[in-house]
Amino acid sequence: MSYEDLILLYPWVDLVLELFKGVMPTLVALLAIYLNNSFASERELIYRKKNLQLDYYTKMLNWLHNTKNDIMDVSRELDNALYKRDPNDRVNRYNNFINSISKMNTSIAAWKDTYSFILDIYCCDIELNQLKEDIFICSDTLKKIGDKYINQVDTTMATDEINNVVIKTNKAIDECIRELLKEINTLY
Repeated sequence: MSYEDLILLYPWVDLVLELFKGVMPTLVALLAIYLNNSFASERELIYRKKNLQLDYYTKMLNWLHNTKNDIMDVSRELDNALYKRDPNDRVNRYNNFINSISKMNTSIAAWKDTYSFILDIYCCDIELNQLKEDIFICSDTLKKIGDKYINQVDTTMATDEINNVVIKTNKAIDECIRELLKEINTLY
């Protein structure tokens, strides 16, 4: 039996097939639009979450770099204070150093708490508590170096001691930066 014979026996089959041929592309298109729209909101949520996470990670990177700069500035202030020949000028500069280190530690403590909370939300393994502890140890060590050399005439050894402390602290910061960059790479 051929198609023409089938149509002659059952004319409604031809009508159904013609309707199906005209309606089917429209139904497929509507189904594709529906599926695309239902998945688009999910994709948009994932995209926004990744962008928000990337934004926080970028802010954290900037904070780590600023912390590194703060440590360099504070150590430079101490070094400059210890190289002053006038005792009054030396003490004034040393007091400025103490104020700067206090501000730096306050800033680090505040931002560390904020960023630790964010890292917990994103299940990130970067340990900012250890970094905070390393920076506070650096601060205390720099103060001890200052106290040790503030009344001495020859302060040439102070620069080496300051540099050793700063190098050690910068290594800890660099490690956090590396870990953060790994987390950023896993996002995309």
